[in-house]
Amino acid sequence: MILRLAHVEITADDLAAARAFYVDVLGFREHLAEPGALYLRASEEFDVWSLKITQGAGGGLVHSGFRVSSEDELDELERVHRDLGAPVERVPAGTEPGQGAALRVLSPTGHRQEFFHAFEEIDPYEDGRLLLPMRRTTTAASPVTRIDHVSQRVTDVPAALDYWVGALGFSVSEQWVDEHGTPRVAWVRRTPLSHDVALGVNPEPAFHHFAYAVSDPSALLHAADLIGDARLQERVEWGPSRHGATNAFALYVRDPAGNRLELYTGDYARDLDRPPLVWRPDDYALQGHSWWGWQPPEVFKESMPLVAEGWCA
Repeated sequence: MILRLAHVEITADDLAAARAFYVDVLGFREHLAEPGALYLRASEEFDVWSLKITQGAGGGLVHSGFRVSSEDELDELERVHRDLGAPVERVPAGTEPGQGAALRVLSPTGHRQEFFHAFEEIDPYEDGRLLLPMRRTTTAASPVTRIDHVSQRVTDVPAALDYWVGALGFSVSEQWVDEHGTPRVAWVRRTPLSHDVALGVNPEPAFHHFAYAVSDPSALLHAADLIGDARLQERVEWGPSRHGATNAFALYVRDPAGNRLELYTGDYARDLDRPPLVWRPDDYALQGHSWWGWQPPEVFKESMPLVAEGWCA
């Protein structure tokens, strides 16, 4: 069983600028820096990293990583993807720092996904005393708490749902349908929260944003203040606002490479066996994306590329 979204890998042309933005401004913790890559985590995460930033020609998404419930699940997922005709490869433990053996696939939607079970956690003890990650003074100032979701762009949302729901067992929490009842955007999940993956239609496979949770709306404003304090206010693309879909408060910012990061809080929890909530075209156009506040600017419609990095090509 797939448990959750565990990490994403994005690219940047300037790793020093990326580190300054994510670590110095937003308070991500640096787990490891090696030639050509940074590995970061947010303040409440037990996994040693959840964000990999790889040297590249610019911004883009390399892959999304999902933790599964056991090593045996990798065999089943390999079978599922081979039956779909999707390219697959096994990689040994240690291919990425702290990660066990993994299955990498090129999904039918054109996105690179990775599945694994074993992953290193931080040591939750100091001098024999339990000290949770969010209680450490070195992370207390960071408003960013944990990875939340990734938004992928697909050419055919119903076909993407055949993959995520039909093949991988995800649940649809919400969907926006057109006048014919065909889904144009869908939010799918393996956790009880609103989504692990958002699927939106695009002429070609692409990447829209990845999201990290903050604790509450005041932490969202704190993050905006940190960006403004660093004289980077032009990196705020849209928000703060409240979504109608998912009910969450959101702030979208662009990192120095152009990757879109959503800071996110306040969505709901709902059992996975519940039927999807459906937005009619007129309702979504009115309040689906913005329950209140300004509608997103035109630049918000732009997507970022998928970056091959040579695996499962």
